[in-house]
Amino acid sequence: MATFRKRLGKWEVRVRRFSNKTISKTFTEKVDAEKWARECEVKIEKGMYEDLSQANTISLGELMQTYLKDVTVNKLGHKEEKYKIDKLCRQPIAKLKLARLTPLQIRKFQDACLLVYNASTTNKYITLISVAVKHARQMLGIYLPNNPCDFVKRLKEPEFKADIIEEDEEALLLEDAGKSKANWLRLAIMLGIDCGMRRGEIIKLRREDVDFLNATARLRDTKDPKNPRSRNIGLSPRVIEEMRKLPINIDGRVINCPGNDNFHHFYSQLQRWTGIKKSFHTTRHTFASRCAMKGWSIAEISAQGGWKNLSVLKRYTHIKATHLSKKLSS
Repeated sequence: MATFRKRLGKWEVRVRRFSNKTISKTFTEKVDAEKWARECEVKIEKGMYEDLSQANTISLGELMQTYLKDVTVNKLGHKEEKYKIDKLCRQPIAKLKLARLTPLQIRKFQDACLLVYNASTTNKYITLISVAVKHARQMLGIYLPNNPCDFVKRLKEPEFKADIIEEDEEALLLEDAGKSKANWLRLAIMLGIDCGMRRGEIIKLRREDVDFLNATARLRDTKDPKNPRSRNIGLSPRVIEEMRKLPINIDGRVINCPGNDNFHHFYSQLQRWTGIKKSFHTTRHTFASRCAMKGWSIAEISAQGGWKNLSVLKRYTHIKATHLSKKLSS
C-alpha cells in the first residue's frame, strides 16, 4: 500500500514491503510518484523488487573494513591480507558505493593496479574485492544483483617456476651458516632441505616432540592453528647429529630463535655473505625435487612435507634432465 505526502512543493511516496520496511522516493509531479509506486508494488508482489538501499549507503572501503574484522583476522596469513586491504582502501575505487560498483569500475581498477603491480598481485586484489562482495551478499544480507568481479577476466600469469638449491650452493650455505651468531642456522637449513619443514614449523619445534631413537618428529599444524591434527615426519641422520650438538633451551624449543623476524634477519645475513639470493622457502622446493629424483611417490613426499594440495606439490618437484638421462642409461 502506497502513501503520498506533499512537502515543500514535492510529492513523497512511501511503499510498504512484506517485511514492514518501507521504501520511499520524492517526485516533482504526483503522477510520476503514483507510477513509481505502482511499479514497486507489482515487483514486490512478484518477489522481483531489488532493494539497493543498503548498497547505496555502504562504500567498498567500508565493506573491506568489515570484511577485515569478520574474516581476515581469523586467517593464518591475516597480516598480508590486512596490508592489501589497507592499500586498497586508499584507492579511489574504495569511495564508490557498492551499488555503483560495476564491471567497468573493476576493470579500471585492474588497469591502475597493472601500472604498479604484476599480473599475479593485480589478480589477488581483484579476488580480494570479489570475496568481500560475496561476504556482503551471503553473510551481511546486502542486496546486490551480481558480483561485478565475476564479469572481469583475470590476467594471465607467467608460469610458476620453483627454484631449487644446488648441491654446491647448499655446501656454501652450510659452511657460512656455521660462522653465524645464530648457532641454529645450519640445523634450520638441513631441516628444510632434508625434511621439507616450513620455517614456522622449525621455529616452533619442541625437543619433547623429537624422537631421537627412531629419528622422527611430531609437527603441530602451523598452517591451520584451529586444526588440532599434527603430522609425524622422518629426520635425516645429519639432522639428528646437528640437533644433539645444540644446547637445550629453557623454553623447550629445539632452536633458540624468538620468531620470524629474528629468523629472517640471520638468513638474510647469510644470503649477503654467500651471494645466494634464494629464499629459505626454496629449501622445501629442493626437498621435494630431490625426493622425486630418489623415487619417492607423491604421497610419500606429501606426507613428509605436509602438502595438502597435490597440484601445488607437483609445481615444486623438478626432475633434472641429467637424472632422466642416467635412468635411461642404467
